[in-house]
Amino acid sequence: MTLYDMRLSLCRKLGYSESPAQEVSNRLDGFLNEIHQRVLGLPGMAYVRQASTTLTTVASTAQYSLPPDVARVVGIRDATNDGVLRGQSFEWYIENEPDPTGTTGIPEVWVPVGQVAYSSQPTTAAALYVVGGATDICTCYVQGTITGGTPITTSVTLTGTTAVQVGSWTSWVSITKFAISDHASSTGVTLRQTSGSGTVLSTIGYGRTSARYLRIALWPTPSSALSLTLDYLRHIEDLTETNDEPLIPPDFHWVIEAGARMLEYEKQDDRRYPTARAEYEKGLRDLKWFMVQQADGRDASGGRSQLGAWYPAGS
Repeated sequence: MTLYDMRLSLCRKLGYSESPAQEVSNRLDGFLNEIHQRVLGLPGMAYVRQASTTLTTVASTAQYSLPPDVARVVGIRDATNDGVLRGQSFEWYIENEPDPTGTTGIPEVWVPVGQVAYSSQPTTAAALYVVGGATDICTCYVQGTITGGTPITTSVTLTGTTAVQVGSWTSWVSITKFAISDHASSTGVTLRQTSGSGTVLSTIGYGRTSARYLRIALWPTPSSALSLTLDYLRHIEDLTETNDEPLIPPDFHWVIEAGARMLEYEKQDDRRYPTARAEYEKGLRDLKWFMVQQADGRDASGGRSQLGAWYPAGS
């Protein structure tokens, strides 16, 4: 079921017009997204949020901003050197590595550093520009510092694909916030260095209103370029377009609709609320059972060594 299908079903069961007032449509969409987030956030639902991508290191660079859809790192694998990086705390990192540039080699540890608003910072003091898609007509908000450490908070009006300079400053050296007043279109809104076609420093992806990246550090600092495999859980994205579908298995899309109907009955203090809640909770139980049965639970011994490139598999 798509967002449109679920909204239409809700309207029929709730007695609303199939083309309800915008206020009602917005409320039902909000309830659908609330239930979507509740369901996907439950224990055992990580299966449908798992994804993998390539993390390419740069020689002598310790920290990396991960793709915007990364909610949590599950693990990082080094296929080239037959190793799996260990996760450590930020406290461990600052206690064991006061100077990241002083220790280089093949990374053995990854460390969460925090949430940031940039994929990379300006490589030199420069002007900043924002560029959007054809339908991105909104206000952009940028915070950061210019040469000398002066903090700057400013906004500009974005009117589509035409690049707009962020203020009159030409010496931005860091970015601390990048946001817009409306949801980004499918092409996203980018913050660029020097010109409208310059290096992309930050991106607000489709359906979002702010830039957000999970940043990690690798230890020791990579001494060369490596292609690591990043396994992660994706953020739970809102359903915004009419053809968007919930991330759960299609056989259980009705659970999202049932939960939204329950919330509408609760808001209206409708006597049908207990029945809707019972239907929703039974659907959740069935969904959890379905997800747990994806694996048989038996242990399987791995055939790969976890000791690094100097030890053969099975050692």
